[in-house]
Amino acid sequence: MRDLNVFVAPAGNAFMRDIAAWLVEAGQQLGRRATLRVDGSPPDDPDAINLVVAPHEFYLLADFDDATIHRAAGLSVPVCTEQPGTPWFDISEITARTSPMALDINAHGVAALRARGVDARHLRLGAVPSIDAASAPPGIDRDIDLVFLGSRTDRRGERLAAMAPVLWNHDVDLRLFPFHEPVLDGAPGLVFGADKYRLLARSRILLNIHRDATRPGYFEWARMVEAMANGCCIVTEPVTGYEPFVAGEHFVETDDLEGAVTELLADPAACERIGRAGREAVLGSFPMTASLDPVLRELDRPLQPVDRRVPRYRRRMTVAQQHPLLPAFEHAGGLRQRVYRALIAETTLQREIERVRCLVRHGTDDHVERVESAAYAAATPEVSVVVTLYNYAHLVTETLDSIVASDGVDLEIVVVDDHSTDAGRATVGEFIARHPGVAIVLLGSDINRGLPAARNLGFEAARADKVMVMDADNLVYPNALRRLADALDRDPSAAFAYAGLEEFGVTTGVRSAYDWHVRWLCKGNYIDAQAMVRKQAWRRHGGYRTDDDLVFGWEDWELWLRFAAAGEHAVHVPQLLGRYRTQAQSMISTTNLVADHMRRHLGTLYPDLPWPADG
Repeated sequence: MRDLNVFVAPAGNAFMRDIAAWLVEAGQQLGRRATLRVDGSPPDDPDAINLVVAPHEFYLLADFDDATIHRAAGLSVPVCTEQPGTPWFDISEITARTSPMALDINAHGVAALRARGVDARHLRLGAVPSIDAASAPPGIDRDIDLVFLGSRTDRRGERLAAMAPVLWNHDVDLRLFPFHEPVLDGAPGLVFGADKYRLLARSRILLNIHRDATRPGYFEWARMVEAMANGCCIVTEPVTGYEPFVAGEHFVETDDLEGAVTELLADPAACERIGRAGREAVLGSFPMTASLDPVLRELDRPLQPVDRRVPRYRRRMTVAQQHPLLPAFEHAGGLRQRVYRALIAETTLQREIERVRCLVRHGTDDHVERVESAAYAAATPEVSVVVTLYNYAHLVTETLDSIVASDGVDLEIVVVDDHSTDAGRATVGEFIARHPGVAIVLLGSDINRGLPAARNLGFEAARADKVMVMDADNLVYPNALRRLADALDRDPSAAFAYAGLEEFGVTTGVRSAYDWHVRWLCKGNYIDAQAMVRKQAWRRHGGYRTDDDLVFGWEDWELWLRFAAAGEHAVHVPQLLGRYRTQAQSMISTTNLVADHMRRHLGTLYPDLPWPADG
């Protein structure tokens, strides 16, 4: 019986280290001396079996030359973990060509490798004792109704957005992350190993959504095994290749995710029954040792060496590139800057004209009409909701209705009408008249001061220290303000709190989906302006910037970067608590003219932040 070395990339996805740890533990259960290796290359040791988990990461993230990779691949067996049709699978297949045998955790991967002439076996994943946190004393209460763990893709965003009306009033934990780089241990909002198993043991339902529509049906073995081992009831889109598990008994398979989740949340007994059946299957009937033992026994025998010519190995792993927040034009840079400057100058001139008109009419160049509801003066709000309004008369009532429907929080609403040219101010006045019991103040500006200055005006008028920022076309669910305020109470040092948003309208998806991470923030703004900001933090850092044309349209991103540069941080609530309306037209189109120039400008404003090397 040979020893077992399990190699995994030290700088690769931490998910892969979990799988490698399972193989080591199972090998030890089988009576072998098994070791997890995160350094060096597989040795030429006749007394040891070398397994390399996720070879697409291990070889190409390491500082190995091609000769070392070629030699190491011939002395080891790759454990492939990626879906056929992805660039990661293709890289794994290249390394597998010089290995005596290849393993894949999914039967689809085995078939694809064999079709390319690789001698492949199915290494079906199963549970090991350390995964099981559900039975570890003291007992863990299932206080999370639903958890989602996965990278954010457009398709997953669309499906999660569709589920927001079902999930908003439940205790939900959506752990999404960007997939433009390896996900390392310590990445904010993500959990691995024992922490992940405890999270799953607290969760009633694990939701599984496929990454994209081009490769439907892939059974996410690692995620499914660890969830079942902790008694989670899995609800997944249709999958294949999950044998020996049985759909409907060990997990729920459906196209109607919303309906299935709704039924299970209303039927805890059914949810528990499916979770228990999956747990018994993966821990008892089909553990990791049952699949690993015959593979290791075969590898105990001498294997035929393989001598196949392979292409040169690429020096860095190909990764999926995140769509940029604002795809920048790449040509005619000087012309674009002149057009942008002209548009800004036109806006500035129009505002100067409005100030002259205001001076003639009111004797001051900055007249603000103030309208208060009957309940406003006596209110003592915990949260002030600042709504900036410009030409959204047809939508602002819906926004105000959503705020008024908030539960469990004493609030006031501060509406700043930034000199709308439609009936927006009159519409808000009518809303105030119909809601005398709600604390509302309307600040009607007779000049257009611009969005950041309008928000600053609202902050000045806010009487609470917790200020929720909203645009007049967006919405909140009834529990949004309470949960964001609670998040700030739990973290008194946080400058602001934000939650995930459901995109609806022209396009659907999710935004504000990731936890606070300055390095991610420097790649692009993933945190929408719809957030709850401490007024003290806003004042401490000078409010929204109003004196810099090169942050036009990016004032919220610039404020988050300013917070980060000062050592401040935010707290993320991993639920979809707000609704962001997507529309066909936006001032973002103007910003996009010089997006590349503006990004460089932000870098000069805050040079000590961890900006990406490629700018």
